[in-house]
Amino acid sequence: MSSSVQLAGVINFRDVGGVPVGSDHHIAYGRLFRSDTLQFLTPEDITILVESIGLKTDVDLRLSFEIEVEGRGLLGETDVVFAHLPLQVPSAQTAGSATPILQGHDPVVSHYVNYLNHSPKSVSGLIQLLAQPQSLPALIHCAAGKDRTGIAVAMTLAAVGCSTDDIAAEYALGAHLIPAVMDQLRTMESYGESLSKLPPEANLTPPEYIERFFTEIRNTYGGPLDYLRQHGVTDAELEALSQALTVRN
Repeated sequence: MSSSVQLAGVINFRDVGGVPVGSDHHIAYGRLFRSDTLQFLTPEDITILVESIGLKTDVDLRLSFEIEVEGRGLLGETDVVFAHLPLQVPSAQTAGSATPILQGHDPVVSHYVNYLNHSPKSVSGLIQLLAQPQSLPALIHCAAGKDRTGIAVAMTLAAVGCSTDDIAAEYALGAHLIPAVMDQLRTMESYGESLSKLPPEANLTPPEYIERFFTEIRNTYGGPLDYLRQHGVTDAELEALSQALTVRN
């Protein structure tokens, strides 16, 4: 579950390919990628993404505020389709920044669940978009590439039948990169020193976060597939997603 693609302008980038889907399939390599912010991509990075990978869709989960302040970088000058599907929780950002307000019991996982509670059109829209073969290869990203991106990828993997354990393992792969990611966020106008208000749990990506996230989704909605169906995703679209993203071992 790693990518051989190396890009200079991102920190938390990887190919989601290789995650098992049942006993005889896996997520195909080269079709779905995930990353932190793309605004620092170099011209050489753009060549790799557009010409070597053949990237078709840039799925941006950031807030409109973040895009306005930080921009899209060089990728915004290409013909890659831009899909803005923000994952947001109303009134949960620090004033004047995109830093989330995380409070209460299990603050990170509670925030993850609130992405689904408050941004169903973005979550269902992501699945419907990725189910279209012409949208692939696609790159999903936010600012850090761990929270919004982590949940978007987790829901996508759940939609094609990956196990919670395997999804949690994929989520945790970038844990060693988080200190560098947070250092970069501190240099950005949309985050800066407001990151110091986050609880220590926000700097971690243990697999247990995803396990508890799915427990909450099952308790609230019946499960990830039930959530998606309740918000407009059809069985035909779920089958198309599986066809688009998975291959036989």
